[in-house]
Order: sequence, then C-alpha cells, then structure tokens
Amino acid sequence: MLPTLKGDPVITCSRCGKENQDHYKFCLGCGNEIKPAPKPATREPAPLETARTILPPEAKPVSGSLGNEPTPLPTLSPPAAGKAKGGIPWNDSPKMPITPSNGGGVASGMLGAVTPPPLTPGSTDPGNWAAPRPMPTTPQAQPASAPTPSPAVVASAPAAVEGTVCPNCGRMVSPGFAFCGACGTRMNVAAAAPSPRTMYMSGPTATPVPRGRIVLIRPDGSEGGAHPLHDGENLVGRSQGSLFEGDLYLSPRHAEFQLGPQGLVVKDLRSLNGVFAKISGEEPLESGDVIRIGQELLRFEIIAPPTALEDGTEVAGTPNPGFWGRLSVVVGRDVDGSAFPLFGDAIVMGRERGDILFPEDGYVSGTHARISLRDGRVYLADVGSSNGTFLRVRGERTLPSGSFILMGQQLFRAEYK
Repeated sequence: MLPTLKGDPVITCSRCGKENQDHYKFCLGCGNEIKPAPKPATREPAPLETARTILPPEAKPVSGSLGNEPTPLPTLSPPAAGKAKGGIPWNDSPKMPITPSNGGGVASGMLGAVTPPPLTPGSTDPGNWAAPRPMPTTPQAQPASAPTPSPAVVASAPAAVEGTVCPNCGRMVSPGFAFCGACGTRMNVAAAAPSPRTMYMSGPTATPVPRGRIVLIRPDGSEGGAHPLHDGENLVGRSQGSLFEGDLYLSPRHAEFQLGPQGLVVKDLRSLNGVFAKISGEEPLESGDVIRIGQELLRFEIIAPPTALEDGTEVAGTPNPGFWGRLSVVVGRDVDGSAFPLFGDAIVMGRERGDILFPEDGYVSGTHARISLRDGRVYLADVGSSNGTFLRVRGERTLPSGSFILMGQQLFRAEYK
C-alpha cells in the first residue's frame, strides 16, 4: 500500500472503500472516479504571549527599561569572610560580576533558570549544587533533541518505495494497485506484490514496456488517443481507461486482448454489443453470424428445409422457390426488423447497386459487400467499399498487426511488434 505520512488527507472510494490520497482523481483499487474531500477550515493560531524574564531578588529593574527587555544585573560583592550566602561558602576574593558563563543571570535557552557553577571532581560539600533543582521552563525553553534510532531500526527502514510508471500519464503507481490514481488507466499487475523485505532490499525494477497499442481512429481518419498493450492479458471496456469511458455502447469489461508469441488474440467477454473485426478477404459465414456495413447490423441465418415431426406429420408452409438463407436487420436486443431472402449463387449489398440496398445510409458504398454460396458453404467478401465490412467475433480471433476493430461506436487499429 502507498505509504502516507501521519495526518495526510485521504479520500475513501464510495465503490470499494479503499483510501486514496486527496490529489488522486481515480480510485487506486477499482478505477472509480473520486472527488476531493472539502478541506477543513483553517483557524488562525492564537498569538503567543511574550515570555517574561524572571530575575533573581538581587537584580533590580533599571528605571526606564522596557518590560520585555532583560535587566542588567548589578555587580555583587561577597560577604564578610566566614559567612555563607545561599549555602555557598564565600571567601575573600575580588569582585566578580554574575554572568551566564559563571552561573548567574538568565541561561541561554531557559527563562528564569539559573545554572549552577561547575563542580570540581570529588566535591563533597553539602552546600554545593550537586542536587538538581526544578527550574520553571516554557515549551520553547529547551529545544528537544530527536531520539537517535537504534541500528536495527535504521537497517529495517525502507530506503525508497518502488512502483510502476503509468503508461498513459507517467505518474508513479505503487505496487499492488490495479489503477492509476491520476488518470484511471488500468495497470498490468502480472504478479503479486513482493514482500516488504524484498521490496526494501532490492534495487529499482525495470518498468515493463508496452509491446503494442490500440489506436483510436476519429471519423475524419486522424488518430486519437492510444491504449497500451502489454504481454499477457489486456482488458478493454468502459471502466478500463479514459479512452473508453465516454462510449456508453461499451460494456464495463468488454473485450480481452491477449498478446503473446502467437500474436494478438481478441476475445469477446460476452459484451452486449460485441466486437467486430474488419475482414480483408473472403470469410466463411455460419448461421447466426452478425455483419456490419456502414450503420447497418445484419444477422445471417441459413434456411433449412422443413423436416417432418416424429410421428411423420409434415410442416405446412409457402413453397420455397430456392431460398437458402436470409439477412435480418437487427434493430435491438433480440429484435429484428426487415428480412431479405437469399437465393441464387450470390447476392450483392450496397447503397445504389445490388440486390439488397440501403439508400439512406451514407456510410454504405454504392456497391459494398457480397454473400455467395459455393460448394455448400456460405462466404462473405468486401467488394472495395470505403469504410469496410466487419464481422462480429465468435469467441476469439487472431488479429494481424494493423487490423481494424469496431467496439461500441468507435473504430480502433491494433498494432504490435
């Protein structure tokens, strides 16, 4: 988990409950967008009371001095020989001013405290200053020295926090987190986070370099953003990055791209609207396949000859003049619109010329695609259209580098080395 200092403001994700630092925009655990918590109102600190100097009884304030300034101490003469003052023996000696250096006045760093004169080794005088006396101090009087950590604590302290650089925004993401807190990009967590001992003792690890990417193609043909592809599994969906979150036709977990030695394999994760791959040659069709040309979704079905029931009763119907299949316009989930019968060796679809026309779809070319029957098999082919013919992926499909795929309402190009 990302180490934070005591007192750092954090935001709790409303979806998964993980704590995140307040400058993150997306949850590090589930990628949910989070809003910064309101900062508490700051209070102005109360003004500190000016410390007053406590003087010994012998020191008299000088007339005209300010209350906050220390008053100079007068020079004291020793008492007569044989007398003691304050338990300290005095003898005949020259007059000596009392200063902080010899035990008088106000000691540096302490208010109102008097430092005793240094004792000679072996002194046994009961009237000396050997016993410590409590001195009034303030919180600012004596600066506290930080405790020196033991060698064991220093050895076990972490030198640095490792992490992974986000391939989208460049921020550092701590090990174990599945999402970038700055942009929400899903991180490729290939292995479990190392133990604390291994993490602290090992040096910096190399950041995995993406070996491929999915590039967004705008309607005008220019390139938009890109989603990196690493070796292994790469999830794509509405909750898997900023490149996909604005497309409501994408499922939260829409598709999986597996990049390995065999190339790039795309797998539909049972999404609602599917993954469509652009065909480059002739593709075999199976009953139930969905085709996309322009904005048209078409479901292909084989018309099988009617079979009698178990008791031998024949099914009645209009005589079949030779229809072997049909195309149904998909207008919703499990809802079909118009249906077109397929007969002969081949039928052509287009906007202006062909057997099945879509005159109101400007994305369909004049002559767009062809469906043909040959040797008992049905095939789909593009006939030079401008926007291509797409076939919905059945289960999984291997994509050559440079392949175009449709997911939701967006067109992408898959590239890898």
